[in-house]
Amino acid sequence: MPKLAFPCVIEDMRTIANDPNVDIVAVSVKVPEHYALVKPALEAGKDVFVEWPLARNLPEVEELVALAKAKGVRTMVGLQARQSPPVVKAREIVKSGKLGTLLNSTMYGHGMMFGPQSTESHAYGLELEVGGNLVSVPLTHAVDALAFVLGEFESVTATLGNLRPVISIIDAQGKELRKVKKTAHDQVSVTGALADGGAVVNVTYSGGFSRTGRDFHWEVNGTEGSLVLEGSSGHLQMFHPTLKLILGDGETKTVEEVEVELEGRDRTLKGDFGYNVGKAWDGFAGANNASVVGFDHALVRHRMIDAIYRSAEKGTREKYI
Repeated sequence: MPKLAFPCVIEDMRTIANDPNVDIVAVSVKVPEHYALVKPALEAGKDVFVEWPLARNLPEVEELVALAKAKGVRTMVGLQARQSPPVVKAREIVKSGKLGTLLNSTMYGHGMMFGPQSTESHAYGLELEVGGNLVSVPLTHAVDALAFVLGEFESVTATLGNLRPVISIIDAQGKELRKVKKTAHDQVSVTGALADGGAVVNVTYSGGFSRTGRDFHWEVNGTEGSLVLEGSSGHLQMFHPTLKLILGDGETKTVEEVEVELEGRDRTLKGDFGYNVGKAWDGFAGANNASVVGFDHALVRHRMIDAIYRSAEKGTREKYI
C-alpha cells in the first residue's frame, strides 16, 4: 500500500487541541459527537467553530458556553442563513420601515430529510435524543433567520407530531433495505408574537418534500407592504430564496422582484451554501460582519428549542429569553 504525503496524521482530539500550531478548531461532524470534540478544544484555549446545532441538548450547550467564557476564546456557530443575501436584504427592508407596522409573518418549509425514507448516513437523526432532527436543524436555521429579520418571539406555543413512526432505510439507488422505528418528530408548528411590536408569527415545518414543489415560503406583512421569500428547499441556510417586495393595495399594488447583486470577491464563492458559509468565515476573520454569531447566541437558540419541546409536552406558552 503506498504511503500518503500527509505531513502528519492525528487520531486524538486532545493532541490537536494542544498543538501550538493550531489556532482554531472547526467541528463539522454528526451532532452527537460535537460535545466530546468541542470541550477539549475549549479547555486548550482554542478558538472554535461548530456547525449547527452546537450540541445534542441544553445541558451540554450550557456547559460549553460557560467553558468558552471562562477561557475567553472566540467562538462561532454555523447559523449561516443570516449571511444569505436575500435574508440580509429582507432585514434592510423591514428596518427601513417600507412595510409600515408589522402585522404578521407566516413561514412554512419542508426538511428534505425526516420524511418517509432515509439514507443510512442520515439514519442517526431518527432518534430524538441525538439532537439532529427536524426541529433542531431546518426549523431552527429558518427561525434564526426570521429572528434576524424581525426579532425574537416574546414566547412560543408549539405542536409536534411523529406521524411516520416507522420509515424505510434506502440505498443510493432508492431500494428499501429495511424498516426502522423513529422517535424524532416529522411535523412541527411554532406560533407566537414578536417581543418587539407584537406581530403574530406562525412557523410550520414538515419532514420530506412538498408535492406542490414549494418547499419554502415566507411572508412578512405590514400595514404598507409585504415581503415574500420562496425557495426550493426548507433548509434556508443552504439555498438563497427569491425575494419580492409588494407595496400598496388593490389597484395601486406594485410587485418588485428584488435582485441582490454579489460584488467583488463575493462572486467567486460558489453555490448558495458555499456563499453563506464563506461570508460567515469572512466575518469571523474580522471582515466587519455583524451577523456572525457565537456560543452565546447558540444558547438562545437551544433555549428556544427546549421551550418548543416543553410547550408541546405541557400544552403551555413558554418563554426562552
